[in-house]
Amino acid sequence: MDKKGGGNVYELEHTELSEKVYQLLKKMILNREFIGGQRLDLNDLSQKMNISRTPLKDAVNRLVQEGLMEVKPRSGTFVTNLKISDIEEVSEMRLMIEQWCVSHLTELRAQELVAALEDILEKFNRTLSVKPFPFESFLELDVRFHNEIVQAVDNQRMLEQYRSINSFLHAARIYFFQSYERSLSGHDEHMAFVQALKRYDLLEACGKLEEHIMNSKISMIARLQENGGAL
Repeated sequence: MDKKGGGNVYELEHTELSEKVYQLLKKMILNREFIGGQRLDLNDLSQKMNISRTPLKDAVNRLVQEGLMEVKPRSGTFVTNLKISDIEEVSEMRLMIEQWCVSHLTELRAQELVAALEDILEKFNRTLSVKPFPFESFLELDVRFHNEIVQAVDNQRMLEQYRSINSFLHAARIYFFQSYERSLSGHDEHMAFVQALKRYDLLEACGKLEEHIMNSKISMIARLQENGGAL
């Protein structure tokens, strides 16, 4: 984390102050610089960032809405502790949204989506050949792959909701995608989904999507169990 002003002010990158604070805190949570269950001292944060409490509270409110933070009465503000039940529930929501999007694709829109996904698959292939494995780059491609599916139906509200629940899972996925083996299996599942979509077999494509998301859920839960059941 870059700092300035004698090492006690976090460097901010965006233009609007509340947006800067939001992006910085979100990045720190997703990169596990703040860990699940950690209590955040807002007075201390406002001093380190050299800002007033107002933009900080605005940022915290947005993160609470996304499920990345929680405010406990008379206790304070905490980073959300990601639990196995969270993985199960959010995976079911992801599956519901993505399958709905696939089932509503016209043949023309499906082929346009295939073209976009095949471009991402090529980037997946290149990433998988790099050593040491750049899991963060792979994760970014995975997010793009699944966002493309939801974007294909041109429903902005659904896309916003989808991105919100994906943010909630992001910290777990950073931890999870460090496994090269699971990343490789996930890539194979992506290819199987694209092949079904290419044939405009939407039923099979939905089945491949379910297989992929459920396998990811099982793997993430296994990693959480290794970590004591929470992250």
